Amino acid sequence: MKGQVQVNRREAGEHQLAKFGNDDEEINIKADSDAIILFGHATPFREPFAAYGPFVMNTKEEISQAYEDFNNGLFGKEQFA
Repeated sequence: MKGQVQVNRREAGEHQLAKFGNDDEEINIKADSDAIILFGHATPFREPFAAYGPFVMNTKEEISQAYEDFNNGLFGKEQFA
């Protein structure tokens, strides 16, 4: 957002993000000054996710494994069983 706005009666300042759930929540916006708001949407993941650095996986353990694989040079190489 750019400018000062209230989203559902909560202050939302410049460069802040307002996040909404997937529950048909009503959204009320009041601009306290000239404002620009960028709306986006995505399909809900419906599964857990963990993010750290450049990696996004489902668990912290998978993140650790991804770092280990990366540090061992396994990214970009075919692995044969």
